Amino acid sequence: MRLGVIDVGSNTVHLLVVDAHPGGHPTPDFSHKVELRLAEHLTETGDISQEGAQTLAGFVADCVEVAESRGATELLPFATSAIRDAGNTDEVLALVRDRSGVELDVLPGQEEARTTFLAARRWFGWSAGRLLTVVIGGGSLELAAGLDEQPDVAVSLPLGAGRLSRELAHDPPEPAETRALRKRVRSEVAAAQPALTKVGTPQLVAGTSKTVLELSGVEELAVCPWALREGLILRFLDGLGR
Repeated sequence: MRLGVIDVGSNTVHLLVVDAHPGGHPTPDFSHKVELRLAEHLTETGDISQEGAQTLAGFVADCVEVAESRGATELLPFATSAIRDAGNTDEVLALVRDRSGVELDVLPGQEEARTTFLAARRWFGWSAGRLLTVVIGGGSLELAAGLDEQPDVAVSLPLGAGRLSRELAHDPPEPAETRALRKRVRSEVAAAQPALTKVGTPQLVAGTSKTVLELSGVEELAVCPWALREGLILRFLDGLGR
């Protein structure tokens, strides 16, 4: 089976065409993406601008044509925090649907965390033991922990790299800005920590996002090449096998 996965993120809109079947390893066939940076198309009221929405709808329509030309028989289209947190989510989704025929599935933050956890669990296997996954996206930070394929706890925080960078008034940021931002991040993560540690100490901490790859020098952090897209593919295939 050939699938076309359309991933509408805060920074990039990405079509990945993969060959996959239940119980098998998803194999990428073709990649088509653009750095749309939706989060930078926000108005003062928190809406995605008309220009940003039109550009998104046009590129999604382009993705559909590319996926069909590559032989994809199923589309898995989804969106994350940029669409989820916008003030005009419904209007943007309607525009995308009218232009492309695609109904974007807007994932809740906790669902992002759970789905990415599934991908990491399949990648590392049961031998990894109790697992903690860390995903630093453009708009949000997802954390999930557990021993099985579904995490015991999943948390989503508004601490994405792009979101935090846009809150800084200076480039490079002034020391006071950096201190204030660091204090805020530590405070919000600390508030989520009791729920994560209550389920037990992780035996493996794994990161999956591009931002995490840039931090791969952190010795305590394993890097998982599978992420949210692969998790959605696996979940779709699991459903076919039932």
